[in-house]
Amino acid sequence: MMNRRQNKKRKLIVILLIVLGGILTMNWLNGERLKKEKYRQEQDRVVKYIGEHIELGNGKPITKIEFIEFQQNLSTGTWRITATVNDKYSIVFGEDYLGGEIETAYYTYKEFKYSDEKINNSNKDKVEIIYYKES
Repeated sequence: MMNRRQNKKRKLIVILLIVLGGILTMNWLNGERLKKEKYRQEQDRVVKYIGEHIELGNGKPITKIEFIEFQQNLSTGTWRITATVNDKYSIVFGEDYLGGEIETAYYTYKEFKYSDEKINNSNKDKVEIIYYKES
C-alpha cells in the first residue's frame, strides 16, 4: 500500500518538475527572442539616424553599415552601439536606455559630417545593413 502511494507521489513530483522545467525554458527562449527583436529595432533606429544626420566627410554616399558592437554598460545602464561605415569608418552611438535618444558618442570629424538638421539623403534605401550578431 505504501509503495503505491510513494510511486504515485514520485510520478506526480516528476511530472510537476517536467512541466515547471518546460515553462521556464519557454520563458527563457521567448525572452531571448524578444531581446533580439529589440536589438534589431535599435539598430534600425541607428540606421535611420545615420541617414538623417550623418554624411561622409569625403562627400561619397554611405553604402554599407555594419554593426560591430551592441552592449550595455552594467554600472551606468547606458548602451553603446558601434558601427563601421563603408567597411572603413568607425562611429559610436550612445543611448541612456533602449529606445531613448540616440547620440553620436565618438567619430572622427574628418571622416563624418554631423548635422542637427535632417539631411535629405536619397541613398538611404540602398544601404546594405549588417546587423550585430551576439556570440
